[in-house]
Amino acid sequence: MTLESRLWFVAAIAFAAFVALGCIVSRVPPMRFDVEASATRGTATQLAIVFTQSGRFWPLLALACLGALIFAVARWPIWIPLVIFVSQIASQGAIEGAKRIFARTRPDDWLFRHELGYSYPSGHACTSVVFFGAYALAICTLPISRGWKVAVIAIALFWIGGIDWSRIALGAHYVTDVIGGTLFGIGWVCAVGALMLRFTLR
Repeated sequence: MTLESRLWFVAAIAFAAFVALGCIVSRVPPMRFDVEASATRGTATQLAIVFTQSGRFWPLLALACLGALIFAVARWPIWIPLVIFVSQIASQGAIEGAKRIFARTRPDDWLFRHELGYSYPSGHACTSVVFFGAYALAICTLPISRGWKVAVIAIALFWIGGIDWSRIALGAHYVTDVIGGTLFGIGWVCAVGALMLRFTLR
């Protein structure tokens, strides 16, 4: 099995799990662990706001510009940060469509910025994978030292976890919303990666 085939396989599994979970949570009351996890609401609120804000459009645009500048100065392929940012925007469009399909009501308790729209899946959780996770994967393919690669992956994983946690801590999403957004993000990144492999090989 080629790398492209493996990526398509993982993408299919992730998307299937995403749809299955969405069908469940959109038809039943919040699950037990959704309710239990809501007990973390209000913990380290200011830190949670920082993580949440980092997953919004303008901070992501600033980070994308910084990433493009770094790639240009280092003479790395400039198309990589461009593809990541375009992929991020496209994924959020798909997420908004999925929200309307599943139409899950958001939690009642809000601690920061009352957001409109439905709850499943979490757009922030998707962003954490599609943007920050994709950058970590891209860095791993570049000619830099192993130490730098490990550092970048560690920071990316920490930030991904922070964004996911922040959505629950601020009362904006249920745990299953975050899981759904993560599954969608994984499927999206794998599908984009498979397409890029096919494009570059041709």
